[in-house]
Amino acid sequence: MKISANSRYFLTISYIFMLVFKILLAGQYLYSVPNHFPILFVFPLSVILAAADFIVLFISFKILDFANKFKLLDKFCWFLFVVAGAFLLYDFAIFQYFRGFDNLGLGYFMAFDLISDAVAYFLFSLNPFLDILILFWLFLVVLAFLFVFKRKTCIIKPFSDRVVHALLAVNIVFCIGTAFLPFEEKVGFEKDPLFEYFSTRILSSYYLDVNKEVEPVEYPGIADEKENFPKVEFDFSATKGKNIIFVILEGVAFEKTPLGGDKESPFLFLEDLSKKSIGFVSHRTVFPATTRSVLSLSCSNYVGTDYESITRTDIPFDCVSVFDVFEKNGYTTSFFSPVLLDFDSFGNAAPIKRIDYIFEPSKVIENGAFKRQFGTATAIEEEIVQEDFFNYIQSVKSEEKPFFALYFPYWTHAPYEVPFEDTSKLSSLERYYKSQEYINAKIEEFLTKLDKENLLENSIVVVAADHGEAFGRKVGNFIHPNYLFDENIHVPFLIYAKGLTDMEPKTITNPTTVLDVAPTLAALAGIEPENSWTGNNMFEGKTKPVFIYTRAMNLHSGILDGNHKFFFNHVTGKNYYFDLKNDSMEENNLADTLDADKLEKLIKFINYKNFEINRAVKASH
Repeated sequence: MKISANSRYFLTISYIFMLVFKILLAGQYLYSVPNHFPILFVFPLSVILAAADFIVLFISFKILDFANKFKLLDKFCWFLFVVAGAFLLYDFAIFQYFRGFDNLGLGYFMAFDLISDAVAYFLFSLNPFLDILILFWLFLVVLAFLFVFKRKTCIIKPFSDRVVHALLAVNIVFCIGTAFLPFEEKVGFEKDPLFEYFSTRILSSYYLDVNKEVEPVEYPGIADEKENFPKVEFDFSATKGKNIIFVILEGVAFEKTPLGGDKESPFLFLEDLSKKSIGFVSHRTVFPATTRSVLSLSCSNYVGTDYESITRTDIPFDCVSVFDVFEKNGYTTSFFSPVLLDFDSFGNAAPIKRIDYIFEPSKVIENGAFKRQFGTATAIEEEIVQEDFFNYIQSVKSEEKPFFALYFPYWTHAPYEVPFEDTSKLSSLERYYKSQEYINAKIEEFLTKLDKENLLENSIVVVAADHGEAFGRKVGNFIHPNYLFDENIHVPFLIYAKGLTDMEPKTITNPTTVLDVAPTLAALAGIEPENSWTGNNMFEGKTKPVFIYTRAMNLHSGILDGNHKFFFNHVTGKNYYFDLKNDSMEENNLADTLDADKLEKLIKFINYKNFEINRAVKASH
């Protein structure tokens, strides 16, 4: 079991780097989001993966020793050491930005371009912890350089054979022991971190083969009882031909608003608007991340359930969108947002590119015409966007055509910054409320100006959100794309028509989803829905089983059926079943109460939906 002196030296400095990397990762995480404690990378849990690193390093160097017939080990180790350091820094940058588990799958899902996107996220992620890591890595590189070319072992001396074998034994025991720790209760993982890490990095395609032919399966139903939902009376003739002003809030969970009972939330405009609106309080997205949620909303259909991004690494996606249908019926269409649309290549999606007018924050950023002092370099303040919105609306008034305008405020997106105040010392939840406060003020100003410009007289204002945002109500659940709990997918939805809904405001508890938005907007404007749309007019009280899924930290797929939700983890096999009507906080997982035969059929049906949806998407091209 001995390894060569050369290998022992590189094993020593590599292991020290891995250990420092994991501990610094824990430190920066606690520093940046202190209210997320506990989580995987908190010391001492952060050394678990370093233990696995040591075992992998030992095996790797044994293989290299065995294969070292041409005396290239020194140069090869040098190359591996530099590449490994660069890759770890890349991982660190992704983790820092998303405040989540540092898995390569997240990079796949977000469709990172290794040259442009990775560099951008790396630069964005610079902080004292990363600076320390870079300096330490460079220090080790110098030591490796001296060893390879000068045969000097300065400062750090290689482990002896005895130490190497002792560490190997300890780390093997340590890794085995993690299988018996209560990770689910403490950090939200369904299996020990080594399994979770390995499966999300390497085996995602094995667990989620969406191209594998699957036999059709009849939907068995989740609950035994059949739910009926009442039709909502509404005079659609009174809204026919009106303008549509659709505000989609970024990352706003229903429960993190006054509508959901959050008394700390500064989103007071939602509370005020709800008193003169029709509010659908059981509204959910089918995917807890912006691109697929907004595209599913626009298309009233699914956009693909594979692991990678639908807009870049998958086939080019297209559909007959709500923008297309409104334009065909005489409306001008427009899209306004303060953030660059290059995330997940969203701006390159065909339905978005066909919009008549898209506000380009890139031009403002290039010209330096913004006043933002803090926050991401890829967004500008909301004030500039709103100014352009009203300028554009004035310009289309002369055309005497109604307009469909989508306004997508950005600043409640993680890491929850605001343009004119340094909030970096606050916890993530405090930062989130600060960003809500900023957006609340801007939306209040926006609604006030709509009224002053007499635009509310002939317009319908719809306010929703693209997905929720989680802050650990479910252990280990943070940001938005990692789970399918209601923290992640339950969002507000309000319809306000001055002189109509304010005369008879309503709160509707019928379950609805983003697939129902396009048919509902079309009905409000007196437009026939597109045949390819799969959703229902929300006012009809109709509901059917809706497929839900997420593809970031976890591979989850499931079904929303009325007030019942079932989903499972493709990797771990864990099942979740909730009665949302009687358990709105999802405290009681009823999966064990499902009949074994029904459970098997449910999972087979969901696997079939994964295949069927992707087959339909690809067939359309």
